[in-house]
Amino acid sequence: MIRGALTGDIRGLKVGIPQEYRAEGMPAESRPCAAGVEWLRAAGAEPVEISLPMTKYALPTYYIIAPAEASSNLARYDGVKYGLRVPGDTLDDMYELTRAAGFGAEVRRRVLIGTYVLSAGYYDAYYLKAQKVRALIAQDLPPPSRGSIAC
Repeated sequence: MIRGALTGDIRGLKVGIPQEYRAEGMPAESRPCAAGVEWLRAAGAEPVEISLPMTKYALPTYYIIAPAEASSNLARYDGVKYGLRVPGDTLDDMYELTRAAGFGAEVRRRVLIGTYVLSAGYYDAYYLKAQKVRALIAQDLPPPSRGSIAC
């Protein structure tokens, strides 16, 4: 619950409760519960219903951007200058053996997906569009102001 994240007095704060977080099919533990909203009121905050219409695109956008960034950021760990080095007969062998030994299955999966998303034929179709959607998601969020938070 939000209570653990709060460190000070919340009297007078407006707390945004996104209506999209109460969508059909959403797991109950992910939805703001009535008891939590009542706790906010009792603590002196003002729960306010807000709308974040781009929320439905957040997860698909994450699954495009995160692996692309992981792939890009992990490319330096090739055993030449950074990270583990496993000797091989050729440079390509060394790269392959190093990354196979140094990265777990989940990391390798994300690197492969990210490399695909960033490849020449798919960069515009996936990554660039996901970047644009991320900007739209950010526009949904109200600018931070003193006296208000969104949960």
